[in-house]
Order: sequence, then C-alpha cells, then structure tokens
Amino acid sequence: MSAQQPDPHPDMHGTASDPAGASPAMTWHAMERWLVESMGEMPRAAILDIGPAGGPIDDTEDVECAQIQSLSSETFLLRLSTVVMSAPLLASFSVPRSALDTWFYDDVFDECTHGYLMSRSRRRVAEIGVAWFRDRCGCASPAALGCSYTEPTRLPHTEPR
Repeated sequence: MSAQQPDPHPDMHGTASDPAGASPAMTWHAMERWLVESMGEMPRAAILDIGPAGGPIDDTEDVECAQIQSLSSETFLLRLSTVVMSAPLLASFSVPRSALDTWFYDDVFDECTHGYLMSRSRRRVAEIGVAWFRDRCGCASPAALGCSYTEPTRLPHTEPR
C-alpha cells in the first residue's frame, strides 16, 4: 500500500499531548464527513482501506475492515469484510445503473465476507462504512481505526513507433 494518505479532517488532527494520534474531539460524525470529503478527491481506481489502527495484520485472525474504491462516473465500490482484502482487479470501472445502490452478497470477491455496494452517493458509502465499524464491529470511536490510501499507478506516456 502507498504511504500517501488523504488529508485528515480538521477534527482528526493530533493534539499537543498526542501529535500523531487523533484528537479527543473525533466523532463518528466527523469520520463520516471526512470520508465524504476524501472520496470527492479520490481519482479513478484509488483505494481507501480502513481497519484497526496500529499493530500488524494477521491473516489468521478476523480483522474488521472496509475498502472504498473510486470507479468511473463518480461511483464508489464499498466492500466490507472480516478478513484483510487485497485491491480488486476489476475488468471495468463502469457500473450499470441497475447495479447501483444494491447490496451484493455473491462470491465475486473471495475475501469480501460481508458483501459490497456500488453507489454514486458518497454520503451513503460513508454512512455504511461508519455504521459497519460503530454498530456491527463495536468500535468505541474512530480513534481505534487507521487507514491506508493507495493512488492508482499511472504508466508513463511513450511515443508510438
């Protein structure tokens, strides 16, 4: 994963006593706003992984995580899982209208244990992501979470022969 990170929401900056950590003012509502704003800045194919902060990830234990990938036409793919997910290799970044805002539980993604959604609503994606960690996973606050942001790789332009 890339070392690049989206700009943190102002409510998510560290404090003088904890410059690297999250501020005590961080709330689920602030995380939701930050996700909505961050998705608005993501280029096509970029991926934002969210999961437990700190500590190594062990593939043998359950790890609640969410992954948001930017597709075409301001559409986002949200995947939820209790195992670490890799970047999906998609054949296309286009999504038919009939597939938008429908929760899928099929086996398209092996490591996606709790389904996926494609939506043009950044707010909906953010709300579901926050609810996953707050309500289903029982995280006390967003301070328990970390994220990794992966920019898409751009191939160099070459002159045709």
